[in-house]
Amino acid sequence: MLYVVLGIDAQYRNIKLPNTPKQTNYRNYLSEDTGFWCAFDLEGGSSVMVHHTNMQYVNLGWAGGYRINEFIRLGIGTGVRYYINNADVRYSDNKFGIPIFANARGNFISAYDRDGVPFWSLNIGGITNDGFFASPTIGYSFGGLRNNFQIGISYTITSFRNYNKKDMAYSYFGVKVGYEF
Repeated sequence: MLYVVLGIDAQYRNIKLPNTPKQTNYRNYLSEDTGFWCAFDLEGGSSVMVHHTNMQYVNLGWAGGYRINEFIRLGIGTGVRYYINNADVRYSDNKFGIPIFANARGNFISAYDRDGVPFWSLNIGGITNDGFFASPTIGYSFGGLRNNFQIGISYTITSFRNYNKKDMAYSYFGVKVGYEF
């Protein structure tokens, strides 16, 4: 009987509920994990060949696509590439090329509790006036889940016709700086 009386008294109390939380600092992590992404980068590099003439390049690129989660993003990209020491290596007077490629990228570890994480990226496609190219990059991304500055080291292998009119593969090492959102 005592329990019944206490239960009845509890029903008639004026219980104050907490205020609804303000949404100013609210982060919807689900919307940050998926959706469209875009990245711009500037890259410069050089071949490192001991007994051959080396060629340098500068590349301005753009890539965009769909973000599956923070570990995998898939997309396409394009850019403009400018060659230095072009006439000594390539069989072409044109110093410019336009890369068109498929891009896959992601983080090695979760960025939820960190301001910076290591990332990976892979471009595979072709360059006008040259041929096939592949370019993996590893680097460091800092800034948050969606808006990041990136710096990385890339290795690029590409095929083109050299000054002897023979098809050859050429390798470069480069440094990339960019912004992803």
